[in-house]
Amino acid sequence: GLSPGNHESAGKRKSTRAVKGNPHIKSALCEAAWAASRSRNTRLSAKYWSLAARRGKKKALVAIGHRMLTIIYHMLKNKEPYHESTVN
Repeated sequence: GLSPGNHESAGKRKSTRAVKGNPHIKSALCEAAWAASRSRNTRLSAKYWSLAARRGKKKALVAIGHRMLTIIYHMLKNKEPYHESTVN
């Protein structure tokens, strides 16, 4: 439920609604995204507040949840821990 639909043709993108998915995973990732947005000096927090100013808080939460899901996927695929670099 956190993968936003993305239609692209001829270099033009049209954003669509997020597809249906497991509601338990979606709610857990949105809670994690909310916690990440409240942390200080992290890249996810900075991205959340940047998106929230432009798109609104709820869309920003889903976007950060999607980003976190991508990070988790790559951590599991590459068997590497996540190293967060801080924002100054």
